[in-house]
Amino acid sequence: MIGWALSGGGNRGPIQVGAMRALFERGITPEILIGTSAGALNATFIAADPTLQTNERLAQMWRDTRASDIFPKPKWCMALRAAFFGNGLDDNQARARNFQKQLPPGVTTFGDLKAKLYLTAADLQTGRLYLYGDDPTAQLLQAGLASTALPVVWDPEIINGHQFVDGGVVANVPISVGIDRGATEIYALDLQNPGPFPYQKGALAVALQSISVQTYQQVLRDIQRALEKTGITLHYISLGDIFANIDLQDFSHTAEMIAQGYQRTRQYLDHPTPNLFPPSLGAAATDAAPPGAILYEPRR
Repeated sequence: MIGWALSGGGNRGPIQVGAMRALFERGITPEILIGTSAGALNATFIAADPTLQTNERLAQMWRDTRASDIFPKPKWCMALRAAFFGNGLDDNQARARNFQKQLPPGVTTFGDLKAKLYLTAADLQTGRLYLYGDDPTAQLLQAGLASTALPVVWDPEIINGHQFVDGGVVANVPISVGIDRGATEIYALDLQNPGPFPYQKGALAVALQSISVQTYQQVLRDIQRALEKTGITLHYISLGDIFANIDLQDFSHTAEMIAQGYQRTRQYLDHPTPNLFPPSLGAAATDAAPPGAILYEPRR
């Protein structure tokens, strides 16, 4: 059973759209999609009708998206809100409008989709990963908003008195979810920066990079689990170096992102290397050990 695991990546989501175009062109159609954050948006749209034509409509929607669609408030207003009375730089209203706009007509619940879909969300009160998708009556909008609520940037989603945030906090590249839900061949489209990471200054920059470090460790563990599990074929496609340092509010490079995601994935499919630990991961972080410490890496 073919599964696609789509990581978070913010405004770099179009890179995945280009990658998915390459997969569709090779006849690699998902039966299961697992999405986190930007990957949740992409996975939801594709799960409604997993075809190349749907992917092209998704590409056009990304090309039509402007920064003001997602971040309607000026930066100074967002900073003021976060400092004094908000739980993030912005609320969920703009994201809700955008997500709702991208849902096909008549598609409102998981049961309305043609492919199996799972979306991740993290509960700040319990520290646990929650998964939407097993209940066909669950609302796609609520699941999408919870899965895309990037901490610091957007307020958490309040559900049953708990704060839910971006599933990327605990499962940014949800490979393990795909394994546990029956996928036997997984294409993981990872948008997170493989490093090295720049030296950061400022509270927001340090906070966001701290989340990146956490999700980076998670993907190392998930890849290792897939490699150790019998009967699983993992195609890990790293897309994280493409526009890696672009500003979160920059939506002016969508066409280039789609093209580069497409080319990178075509190159992989021309010479696939399944079930190999990506040599790029962790390769740049070996020369700054504190006195008395050594670099720890998962067993390979």
